[in-house]
Order: sequence, then C-alpha cells, then structure tokens
Amino acid sequence: MYKLKTATLLCSLCFVAACSGIQHETPGVSAADEQAALAEIEAFPASGPVPPAEMSTGTARLRLEEVYSTIKPSAVEVCRFAGETEVCAWVVHYNDAHEYNAVAMDGNQVIVFHDIIAATDNDDELAFVLAHELGHHIADHIDETRKQRNSGILIAGLAMAALSSGTGCNTYACLSGLQNASQASMQLGGHLGGRVFSVEQEKEADYLAAHIINLSGYDLAKSRKMLVKIGTKTDAKTTAFLSSHPAGPERLASYDKTIELVHNDPDGFPGMESIETVVPLVPDKPKPDSNEFDPNKCRIYIPDGNVCIY
Repeated sequence: MYKLKTATLLCSLCFVAACSGIQHETPGVSAADEQAALAEIEAFPASGPVPPAEMSTGTARLRLEEVYSTIKPSAVEVCRFAGETEVCAWVVHYNDAHEYNAVAMDGNQVIVFHDIIAATDNDDELAFVLAHELGHHIADHIDETRKQRNSGILIAGLAMAALSSGTGCNTYACLSGLQNASQASMQLGGHLGGRVFSVEQEKEADYLAAHIINLSGYDLAKSRKMLVKIGTKTDAKTTAFLSSHPAGPERLASYDKTIELVHNDPDGFPGMESIETVVPLVPDKPKPDSNEFDPNKCRIYIPDGNVCIY
C-alpha cells in the first residue's frame, strides 16, 4: 500500500508540473544574494520584530483607500498590458481584525487586515502589500490554483485505480483499505495541486507589484522594506520543497533583482520586451566561451544571448 501511495504522489507531481502556468519569469538569484538578504533580515530590527504601531481603524482605512486610489490606474495598465480583459477591476476591503496579512480572493476581491497596515512605515510599503495582491489577480493565480487542485485530485484517483487494478484484492478488508488509500491519495493530490507552484506564484505577484509600484510613482527602494519585515515573521531561511511561499531571503533577493530590472526598463511594463530593452545597454556581447565576464558576478545574467548586466 505504501508503494501505491508513493506512486500516486509522483504521478500527481508530474501532472501538476505539466499544467503549471507562470506567465512572467522572475529574475534568478544566487546563493550569495540569498545570504546577503538573510543577513539583512536577521539584522532588522536588532531587538526583534517591531510590534504594529498604534493606529486607529479610521486612519488605517483612509490610508488603504488613498494608496489604492494611487496605484489603481497603473495596476489597470499593467493588467491590460498582460493581456487580461476580465480581471482589471478589483474590490479592496479593509478588515479591522488584528492579523498581519492581506489576501486575494474570488470575485476580484482583496482583503487587507489592520495589523499589516499598521506595520508599514510609509505608503510605499503599503503600496507593495496591495500591489502584490492585485498581482495575484492579474496573473490569474486563483483560477490556476483551482485548476491545479482539481487536476491533482483527478490524476491521483486515476493513478490509484490503475495501480490497484492488478493487486488481486477481493476481500472486504482489502477493498476497504484500497478505498481509504484512494481517498487519502486524492486528498493529497489536491493538496499538492494547490500548493506545489505557489512559491513561483508569490514571486510572480511580487514581480508584477514592482511594475505597478514604479508606474504609480512610489519608491521601490522603500517598498522592499516590507519584505524585510515579512521575513522576520518566520524562521525559514531556505524555501522547502512544498512551501506555499518563498522563504524570506529568497523572496527579498528576488525582489531586489526585479527592482534592478524595472529601473533599467524604459517602458516600465512586465514581460520579455522589458528584458530585451536592457540588452543594448551592454556593449559587445561576449561569445559564450569568452572569459570577459563571470556570469555569477553579473547583477542580471540573460543566458539567451549571453548578456551580463553589472
């Protein structure tokens, strides 16, 4: 029975991997980048996580409304640039519950809780929180996750049926055990389908958020501090295989690379067009076998064309 569960797990993973749909590839980061980000997170603040500042519900609600009204036009532009036609309008809710969180939900809704607003030092940080959730909607992550979960359930059930057909099981105890294993396997398949690519989805939402923030006139350098604060909320230093979010150091390092990309992008919109606009800034592309630079020392290295951006 253990072998059946293991086989189903592997089948589910392969199926879900084939159905993944990340639209925007985020910049890669090196181990050195993650170590530097980890050091920054561990050093902030020196005395431990800062508790949310005292803020009235009225002030928190007003700040959320003001920031949303500022970033909404740019979010709509990014949304339309990404080719979306149905999700470029959202409803943002303030929730006075003391939770350090914000969530994107069905119906193009975003809920931002009081404590994460109170924990921001400026509107640039709050813009990141809000733009990140809008990024989930722009990239259709809710629908993608639902499809992946359903696919995981389906393939797990089919795999169990196929694997159990040749077991010669015909007693009540054996059939009952197969049924329980099948249900557990389908539940696991759905769980994996809904989670296995959420790390990349979170990074893609950060990537889209950076473009929205920049187009809105907020400061990307200030916005990144929110990720430093979020990184202090967990002890995870590296991203585990089935993590739902990238670990703080990886996420911060990836966002820093995205900031560099956005700053070097004349049109300010996400996509391969943006990456290509950076290429002319690099004189005389070296041959792949050239020793003129070490790819590991590039701020951004683009394998297609062997381009190094310092």
